[in-house]
Amino acid sequence: MAKAATADDVTHDPLSSISDAMRDAIHNASEDASRARERVREASAGMTQSVSRFGYTSSYMLSYGIVYAAVFVARSIPQENPIVEGFIDGGRAAIEALNEAKNPSSQTPGTES
Repeated sequence: MAKAATADDVTHDPLSSISDAMRDAIHNASEDASRARERVREASAGMTQSVSRFGYTSSYMLSYGIVYAAVFVARSIPQENPIVEGFIDGGRAAIEALNEAKNPSSQTPGTES
């Protein structure tokens, strides 16, 4: 004889339990993924700021060291000798060339090549 279905068999459907578990797992996974994305965004913002600060500090220290050393050497060389005069004249020529490159329309008449 066939067993009659009881009220417990109808309310405890195994497929229903599996589908409820799958739905809960998907919901939890979605929430976890959302939290992970937010943490990654926060971490990347902090990392970007750290990299930027490191770049600034490194550039500052490098330029300070180069300029300080150049000024120290320039001040230690006696001013009245041909080497210093060559540096001065070369520096002036470089500044003039830079100014001409920045403002090509400001060339004086008769100096075009």
